[in-house]
Amino acid sequence: MIKLSFLNLFRRKSRTFLTLLAIAVGVASIIVLVSLVDGVVADFTEVFEQFQGLIVLEKGAADVPFSKLDRSFEHKLEKINGVKVAIPEIWVLPNKIDGQIPEFSLATVMVYGLDLDKYHVSSGSGWIAEVEKGSFIRNSDTDSVVIGKKIAEDYDKFVGSVLDIDGKKYRVKGIFAGQSEFIEGVIVMPLEAARELADLDADKVNSFTVGLTDPSKDKQIAEQIEFIYSDDLQALSMSQYSEQFGEIFGSLRLLVWAIAAIAAVVAGVGIINTILMSILDRTAEIGTLKATGWTNENVFMMIMYEALSIGILGGIIGLILGFMVDLFLASILNINFLITVPLLLQAFLFALFIGLIAGIYPAYRAVKLDPIEAIRSG
Repeated sequence: MIKLSFLNLFRRKSRTFLTLLAIAVGVASIIVLVSLVDGVVADFTEVFEQFQGLIVLEKGAADVPFSKLDRSFEHKLEKINGVKVAIPEIWVLPNKIDGQIPEFSLATVMVYGLDLDKYHVSSGSGWIAEVEKGSFIRNSDTDSVVIGKKIAEDYDKFVGSVLDIDGKKYRVKGIFAGQSEFIEGVIVMPLEAARELADLDADKVNSFTVGLTDPSKDKQIAEQIEFIYSDDLQALSMSQYSEQFGEIFGSLRLLVWAIAAIAAVVAGVGIINTILMSILDRTAEIGTLKATGWTNENVFMMIMYEALSIGILGGIIGLILGFMVDLFLASILNINFLITVPLLLQAFLFALFIGLIAGIYPAYRAVKLDPIEAIRSG
């Protein structure tokens, strides 16, 4: 029966192919969208785990590049009990690197300027990973930068080479490798050098990295900062940052499954149409099977096997297609994707579910055929 059901699918190859394609697209969309979202989440998680302390921004600012704070908050923050150091920072999105517009990517190129003397005093707690090649910079190295490994690879840079940022030339003094491309896409320079690129006033910065004497009290100190400077500052711990990104990407995951639900409807209608047309083509054959001893249960299971076969084949094709699209998009957007076993199982079960649900109505129609009438109509 199973073999017969499988062979029935290929009586009308073009019709079956289009149905398989509909399921494969639905499964592939789940694989691609969810794996890209999970890849970004994994990268951000690695970034958060590396960082120790708080980020202090202008109240209401969406992110650090859009924040502007008075430099005077540096000393005010350091007077708060539990705060070890407040490191002023400037973040810049460069227009051109070596005369080229940086490629569009979630892990975009960022210039990160900070008070490096304070950074060293704080034992290097912050975003910057350990330098693997060359050496780190100081505030006095106004014409030098330390770059992430991704920047070095993308722009063919090495220790001692020159990097052009928006028309200004800097000597590469060191290269660091982080656990994430979001870190490796950063160019580190002294605060005042970054100020020139950002065109910020002398008394302004974008944010502060706040080092703590006891990192386990990050939420408590963040609340204290926001209470004291409720009109000016917002302070975020890494756990709060993680929660915010978790909510954003959780919403994206829901959107992915909503898209998959639409794909399910399209694929389900395709399966129903394919099997109904197959039943019409085989009306006399089904009537003959019932007349020669096949029970309604046998006929029902034959049709359901056909629907299940479409779901299985469409699911397998979709898994392969999704993986190939992931590879293609990752090579273009320079972002990581994360395909897990649970994701593969969920996507494949999704295809099986579509096949089974869509097969019920055609199977019911086949069961209701009268053997005599079916043979006559054939």
